[in-house]
Amino acid sequence: MKDRSTLQVMHLHEGAVIVHDEREYVIVKIADIDMLLVREKASGTKALIRLDGVTPPRKVGPDSETPDVERDLQGVSAADWEIAEQRLKWIQPMFDGKSHYATALAKQIAAEAEVSRATIYRWVEAYRQSYRLSSLLPDHASKGRPGKRRLMAEVETVIADTIENFHLTEQKPSLNETIEEIRRHCYNMDLPAPAINTIRSRVIAKLGREATKRRQGEAVAHDTHDPIISKIYDADWPLAIVQIDHTILPVIIVDDQHRKSIRRAWVTFAIDVFSRVCLGMHLALDDPSAMSAGMCIAHSILAKDKWLRQIGMTSVEWKMWGVMSVLHMDNAREFRGEMLKVACKEYGINIHLRRLKNPRYGAHIERWMGTMSQKLKSVSGATFSGVEEKGEYDAEGMATMTFSELEKWLVLEISKYHLSFHTGIGTTPLQKWREGLLGTKGKPGRGLPPRIQDEQKLRIDFMPFEERTVQPYGVLWDVEYYHDVLRPYINAKDPTNKKVSRKFRFHRDPRDISVIYFYDDLSKRFVAIPYRDASLPPISIWEYREANSEAKKRGMAAVDTKVIFAIANEQRALEDEAAEKTKSARRRKQRRVEHTKSRKAAETILPTAEPTGPAPRIRGYNPDDVVPFEDDE
Repeated sequence: MKDRSTLQVMHLHEGAVIVHDEREYVIVKIADIDMLLVREKASGTKALIRLDGVTPPRKVGPDSETPDVERDLQGVSAADWEIAEQRLKWIQPMFDGKSHYATALAKQIAAEAEVSRATIYRWVEAYRQSYRLSSLLPDHASKGRPGKRRLMAEVETVIADTIENFHLTEQKPSLNETIEEIRRHCYNMDLPAPAINTIRSRVIAKLGREATKRRQGEAVAHDTHDPIISKIYDADWPLAIVQIDHTILPVIIVDDQHRKSIRRAWVTFAIDVFSRVCLGMHLALDDPSAMSAGMCIAHSILAKDKWLRQIGMTSVEWKMWGVMSVLHMDNAREFRGEMLKVACKEYGINIHLRRLKNPRYGAHIERWMGTMSQKLKSVSGATFSGVEEKGEYDAEGMATMTFSELEKWLVLEISKYHLSFHTGIGTTPLQKWREGLLGTKGKPGRGLPPRIQDEQKLRIDFMPFEERTVQPYGVLWDVEYYHDVLRPYINAKDPTNKKVSRKFRFHRDPRDISVIYFYDDLSKRFVAIPYRDASLPPISIWEYREANSEAKKRGMAAVDTKVIFAIANEQRALEDEAAEKTKSARRRKQRRVEHTKSRKAAETILPTAEPTGPAPRIRGYNPDDVVPFEDDE
């Protein structure tokens, strides 16, 4: 595992301490969206430095080597999410302007939340460290033991019953009335009265769509809790609203080896509504999926410097990054998955869904994709908008760009677009982005957005996941996986129902299913879990499923993993042989090439599988439990 900074985000504002070339500096002024005027702490010398290479200061002290504790999302109850969301609503004013530690404001919020002012400061500091909603969960931001409830069972029963049958009724009693009712019942039953804040937390945990419906009716519940799927208005700041969508690019590309046609590629774009900058993208030969959406969102949030170097675009600048407040998408299946809901909730992103086949509700992203399509018409291999526009043009015969060349072309076009005048905003997208962050004479800016430091967790959070039990042989998710880190979880029981096995969440990249990512509750971090059979080669989920289908057609045992992988290797050989002759074979082969590139890139930015002992081959067998027989006398 790689070392990580003790801070999960880096705050960039005047007075913040940062590190550059192993020297500590204090930010004196934000010179530009990628430049800082700083003063070295040791010498007092001032200098201008670029953001690329800047890191947050490391913690100093006896626990400075303690890694930052990641928070898994799988065990968080809906009630705890409600509490965290309410806490965020309370402290949100503390992040407006320069009132981070305004005493009067903290006192006002503390009175409203019925907690101490010190508790408000702790919540603010916990959230500032990561800007993740999970930092405000009750077992993460409080002093008590995680998940520990100290009330007597009888008192808990009184609270739960009163909330259910008194508070959540059409009479809509106030919170104070509910508190009085609970304390009255406790007094009558000679039970200790719970604290006001304890009751408030239980009520907050119960608040949700169903509670609103019971107290105020279906109409209010719909307006309060259901997603907005109609018109969405312009934003007042960068990252306030970001629109995302997929499109198939109107240009034929060629494979790397034969330079022959392999049809078209899909791209996912993210557009900042305020400035119209392209915040991120993801190019793929695979059809749109939750993975492509997640990859685009992660690309939008993270700084682009490393990625640009990785694809060989060191002369180009892409200075936009940051967590968006609202993510506006259409109602396509890939945008409605559980992964996006869970990940966006963790990073405080609100999802707004728009109606299908209604471009006017996503006008900015639709216009952007139309602009890129128009630009591509001048490229060799363009397919144009239809037969009439295409005429006798031989798109496949004229195609020249490979997948990686198309990706670089898009980056260059985005760079030009950011510097071009945009009539809708009256300036260039880059200038509008700069003004929104740094401000103008008539309007203050929002400041530079924090930079995410824990890139591994962000990327994994936005990967598809499934829940699986851990068996003595490991985990079965199409293929069997095993790592020694799974031993404590073998045959674990659900803590809420001891009769059923506990399910754990595993993430994976569909382009490479040779590893899955598991959150280890003991080490408090994600771990890469490899194939149980180390002899199996890396493969995409699409290749695996096609080989599995072929095995069934041949009447073979589909459960025999080695047979499936042997067929996949056979299919690869056939595709390689046919690549020079057929378009589909070339496309499939090129897709494998791109998946291989992604896998190699992942080795530098994601957890890698560590050496591990062999998995138990007999169900129920655990070598740690083996006791040798004593020799007979």
